[in-house]
Amino acid sequence: MSRIFIRLGAFMLLYGLIFQSMAQQKPIINGKVLSTTGEPLAGTSISIDNKRTGERKVITAGENGLFQISNMIINEKYDLYFDYIGYRRDSILNYSILNNENNTLLIRLSSALNILEDVVVVGYGTQKKSDVSGAISSLDGAALTKAPVPNLANSLAGKMTGVITAQRSGKPGFDDPTFLIRGQSTFGDNGALVLVDGVERSMSRIDPNEIASVTVLKDAASAAVYGARGANGVVLITTKRGQAGKTSLSYTGSFGIQQPTRVPKMMNALNYATYLNMAKENQGELKRFTDQDIEDIKSGKIPSTNWWDETLNQVAPIQQHNLMLNGGNQNGTKYFISMGVLDQDGLYDLSKFKRYNLRLNLDNQVTKDLAISLDIGARHENLSQSATGDGLFSTLLNSKPTESAYVPDAIALRGLGSNGQNVSPIGQASQSGYSKTNNNVFQGTLQAKYDVPFVKGLSAKVRFSYDRFFSDAKTFNTPYTYYNYDRVNDLYSEFVTGGGTSLYEGTANDGLTTIQSFLNYENKFGDHNISGLFLVEQTEYYYKNLQASRVQFESTAIDQLFAGPELNQRNNGSATETAKQGYVGRVNYDYKSKYYIQGNFRYDGSFNFPADKRWGFFPAVSVAWNAHNENFLKENPIISNLKFRASYGQFGNDRVPAFQYISGFRYGSGSVFGGNYQSGLVDIGIPNPDITWETATNTDLGVEFGLFNGLISGELDYFHKKTKDILLPRNASVPETFGATLPYENIGIVENKGFEGVLRFKKKIQDWHFQADVNMTYAKSKVIFMDEPADVEDRIKRTGKPLNQFFGLKAIGLFQTQGEVDKSPDQDGLSNQSIRTGDIKYLDLNGDGVINGNDMHDIGYSDIPNMIFGFNFNVGYKGFDLTANFQGAKNFQQYIRFDPFNLDANALDMFRDSWTENNRNASLPRLYSGIKQNNAQRSSFWLYDASYLKLRNLEFAYTFSMNPTFKTIGIQSLRVFVGGNNLFQWSKLNDFDAEAPNIDPDRNSYYYPQLKSYTFGLNLTF
Repeated sequence: MSRIFIRLGAFMLLYGLIFQSMAQQKPIINGKVLSTTGEPLAGTSISIDNKRTGERKVITAGENGLFQISNMIINEKYDLYFDYIGYRRDSILNYSILNNENNTLLIRLSSALNILEDVVVVGYGTQKKSDVSGAISSLDGAALTKAPVPNLANSLAGKMTGVITAQRSGKPGFDDPTFLIRGQSTFGDNGALVLVDGVERSMSRIDPNEIASVTVLKDAASAAVYGARGANGVVLITTKRGQAGKTSLSYTGSFGIQQPTRVPKMMNALNYATYLNMAKENQGELKRFTDQDIEDIKSGKIPSTNWWDETLNQVAPIQQHNLMLNGGNQNGTKYFISMGVLDQDGLYDLSKFKRYNLRLNLDNQVTKDLAISLDIGARHENLSQSATGDGLFSTLLNSKPTESAYVPDAIALRGLGSNGQNVSPIGQASQSGYSKTNNNVFQGTLQAKYDVPFVKGLSAKVRFSYDRFFSDAKTFNTPYTYYNYDRVNDLYSEFVTGGGTSLYEGTANDGLTTIQSFLNYENKFGDHNISGLFLVEQTEYYYKNLQASRVQFESTAIDQLFAGPELNQRNNGSATETAKQGYVGRVNYDYKSKYYIQGNFRYDGSFNFPADKRWGFFPAVSVAWNAHNENFLKENPIISNLKFRASYGQFGNDRVPAFQYISGFRYGSGSVFGGNYQSGLVDIGIPNPDITWETATNTDLGVEFGLFNGLISGELDYFHKKTKDILLPRNASVPETFGATLPYENIGIVENKGFEGVLRFKKKIQDWHFQADVNMTYAKSKVIFMDEPADVEDRIKRTGKPLNQFFGLKAIGLFQTQGEVDKSPDQDGLSNQSIRTGDIKYLDLNGDGVINGNDMHDIGYSDIPNMIFGFNFNVGYKGFDLTANFQGAKNFQQYIRFDPFNLDANALDMFRDSWTENNRNASLPRLYSGIKQNNAQRSSFWLYDASYLKLRNLEFAYTFSMNPTFKTIGIQSLRVFVGGNNLFQWSKLNDFDAEAPNIDPDRNSYYYPQLKSYTFGLNLTF
């Protein structure tokens, strides 16, 4: 019996202990780990640290990223850490469980830029972000898939410091922006070097879903390893690679519509007739429209045609689709496969762009020490537009609103009406023929890496890349029929556009071969960390093209060359070859992760220069001090990061026409001998045997900081770059009577300096997360020396002024009275006899009483902004997240001039605010029917402040929580989103996009408007 009671007592005691333990513990906490794009991250390592006892438990997220944590004591505090290869570590600190709480966790890990623990991509390798001593900006590839745009280069605006862009056109397939890093620093090509997976390639047409990271190298310490090509900055794009684990299949698709960001508002028929009559009277001519005509317009007898609406589509569809396959074994083969398609329509039916992308990245760990990878990228593009091209938009501006777009069916079924200028914009858009281009791109890279087993930290790598580009273009011009209407006699006359039927065809293809051989070393000796790189790189490039054309086809039925007559047929072709070779060295050293020094060099050879000038040596050095790792700051509760860095070095630039060091000839006009025409040879100019590299010397000073455990962080840089030996001819200082074409010489000097900064904020509060950053780049160029006449006056001297500086007369308002006209300096060479009140008044700069070329001087800024800024934020709550990107620019202007009613064409509606006796405070001068020479002078009057702020990207998304129904049909995650691009802009320009190109009737035509888009889509992972 006693044994029974002893056993019973022991049982009751054990039961009590269990009951007490159960009262203190929450048996299960459910959670899920996803990427920021909604992909489940199976295999995520989760560390649970008990802060009181110091005990640690590690579990692993299972299939679909799901995990469970058990045996956590109520009210006990824990630190939770989430780690996944290729993603940034996330943490939940001081986590505790409360009674009666539904404990669920949703964790989102962001991509770590092709890295482990904040490793960033740098030139020919990677580095820990904390060890970088140069000026770089990095962007996670996931940021590019938020409301993606057709052109990748346009999506970087406002998201990275140092990047300055200006999108001049919205034409599908032809919308590459002006893309600069830290502004302009040379007279020639200022474009950045773009490398995709280490090879020089275009970035504009890459599918954003393929990209793991984008890194911009901005100073000598980071970019000088690219020597001859790195003078204008370097953009490194790294594509995604396979991750070890179960195969993941994901689909992302979006559908949307596009509209012009801004369309110029034209005068309607009534305003056109009223103000054209006023313009006619102002120049002493008879009115164009009678009083009865005005009444007929009001009653609708005379139409009021909106040619933009009649010719262009109100909306244009766009859709993008991508399918990705990812997976593999850690010690076997890992794979990443991406297939994407973009289908973008334009503002009229022939304006289209289609793109098909394929990416295959394979990594195979052959042995413990040997790894081989194969990357294949392929792209097919179809670009289409009217044979008229962008001239269509100038036609739209000039079309008279009093003319009908179509004639009555009794005259011709859907017959085209003339716009009053002997053309039909509808005909130009749809019946004038087509211009089509097909591009095919292949990019292949084979790489082998060997870790030398008997030398710790030493590895060798060989990379071979072969790229091919094939293009064929075809323009088929066809005449179309339109009808002119004689309103007086009520008579329609049929016309056919001139020029006849013609066909142009061209093919082009090029090839780029790149071979890179690496030696890398990295080791640690106590408190000393040393790494080094030696690289040999060789590239060979060739290009060739053929063109042929025939004119005056008898029929438009067959758009092939054989169908055209042989008379006046033409053909041509050309080919080029280039080659470069370079040697790169880099050594990094740091002591206790506090003091860093990096030295690197590039020794480059370019065939562009003669043998004794062919090689250039470009060194750079940088230092950094990670002050936060000092004992006096290491435990500081406020400062979580503080690093100072400085760099100095040189770049090279060989982007100049080749073979300028030798004499050459070209075919020119010839003569007739014996009844046969013989082509002549023309000397191409005087050679320069001393031509050599442009050299840019760069200095950068920077500081990086973090406060309150990463709550606030930022960077600030000052930079100064001086480019000398810029190749320019002495055409200004040598008279034209010299009689020969002068060679380029290394004489130009340009200075570029400025500063940039970024301030970030990041906070997580339970189920909420907030992230924001504001960034700004200021870069100002100045010409130190260029060839100018010896006696050039300071007012028009380009030396000392920014690149692309505007020059012209300074407008000082509009003449208000005839007395003011009579007393003013002579502006027309006729003692102001042709000047009227309301005309533009100019400053007599030199005070000689005459306004002419001697009064020209620098006016305004340039058309490239010297200040770019951006604001980005993301806020999320549980499955919801909102992302926005604002971008703006300041300190630049656009030259926009129109001649209203020239040849009785229509005018912008803004010309209603023209000067009259009753509107003396008008913004525009007195109206004339045609060009008024005084008002058409190149002057500050037509310079517009183009500063702007744009909402570049906006996306609102929801990621569904795990649902049994989804699991049953194999869906691991589902994310839906709505968004848009270029949705709003704030600027002083009302009729034009703030990034519009300069518009000058004497020099260029109107442009294809920029587009905004509204999209919705989803992301599915299986």
